[in-house]
Amino acid sequence: MTQQETSNSLASQVELRYTILEDGGPLKEWLLEPGILKGFPMQEANEVDDSVKHWIGFSKYKSSLTATLDGKAVGIATLCLMPYRKIAHQCLLSIIVSGEARGKGVGTVLLNNLIHLAKDFFGIEVLYLEVYEHNPAIRLYHRFGFREVGFQKHFMKENGEYIGKVVMERVI
Repeated sequence: MTQQETSNSLASQVELRYTILEDGGPLKEWLLEPGILKGFPMQEANEVDDSVKHWIGFSKYKSSLTATLDGKAVGIATLCLMPYRKIAHQCLLSIIVSGEARGKGVGTVLLNNLIHLAKDFFGIEVLYLEVYEHNPAIRLYHRFGFREVGFQKHFMKENGEYIGKVVMERVI
């Protein structure tokens, strides 16, 4: 079986459900995987904890989906809904896939379903996301029709080195 066939068969085994508070545990584990925080602004354990609480907090609105394989969470995608009427038509999208499931179609399944949820359930018209330069996920976002609308060259500073942030959006 080729890697592509393996990826397709894995993606077909993914089950989705609304995110629950207990998904905070796996989310924290994924964020703490070696090298992952290079793509996120958090650095300290308390910052990761705050981020997990914020991300999982959207579960109460059913605006977050968790991908599972054999009952185990392997990815989360969240619509960070806007609280103000003037900007409620647009929404920040956040997504993470566990190291073991990355590159195997889980992100594609999550994005397909989150876009559907955004448009058909929440009436979102514009999705946007922030991703750090050199993140391989940028290719996935381009495949989904996201286009780059901004770049902040000196967004994050780590070990004396600046990392730029790409802002991407898609009208749905």
